[in-house]
Amino acid sequence: MNSLSIVLPVHNEKDNLNELVRSWSASLRFHKLDYEFVIVEDGSTDGTKELIIELEKKYPIVNLSQNQKRGYGLAVLDGIYKSTKEYILCTDSDNQIKVHSLINNLNNFPKENTFLIGYRNPRKDPFNRIIYSKLFKLFHNLLFNSNLKDPSCPFFLGSKQTYLRLEKKKLSQMREGFWWGFVGVCKKEKLNFKEVPIDHFKRKSGEAGYKLGDLFSIIFRNVLGLIKIKFFR
Repeated sequence: MNSLSIVLPVHNEKDNLNELVRSWSASLRFHKLDYEFVIVEDGSTDGTKELIIELEKKYPIVNLSQNQKRGYGLAVLDGIYKSTKEYILCTDSDNQIKVHSLINNLNNFPKENTFLIGYRNPRKDPFNRIIYSKLFKLFHNLLFNSNLKDPSCPFFLGSKQTYLRLEKKKLSQMREGFWWGFVGVCKKEKLNFKEVPIDHFKRKSGEAGYKLGDLFSIIFRNVLGLIKIKFFR
């Protein structure tokens, strides 16, 4: 059985994180998987830091808490580089993706130079976020022609060796839309994807979308980031 690091970027997820870690750990232990949670806590102010310290007493956790907010993309990258297992699953800590999406793919662990990625089927996010993603996907396809159904889905599984093939500087171009940029960098490196359907659930607690006032600056940064990935070394 393969060993697995589960990278979880976390910001103010106290109400979701305990259930996520408990349910994932119970299932992974049942399937006798060698695993660790790499929890990249990112400047939370809701008690998440204190919760992680308590969870460390019960579960195999690499705690990467810090007071200064680094942003989603850098949080994912920090988690990847601090992982210690053979394979890495990057997913979100909002508990919208359940452990059975991984269990259903235990026989699909990808070979070297390939990532297994999910597509949310169906996606249970706010309407405005889904529309933004659909429109942005048109632009993304013009640049990279990935032919993926859901290139921003936060469910990426690959060997650590394959992750480390990707240049950290290029991956750092995307602050919010990290997985859009990740797919773009993979395409430039001629890596392969295997896309599988995963169940997606409504968020029970916390923010699921962007504030309207922030949307235009986020779009601008993401467009600029993809252009840099596509056209610059």
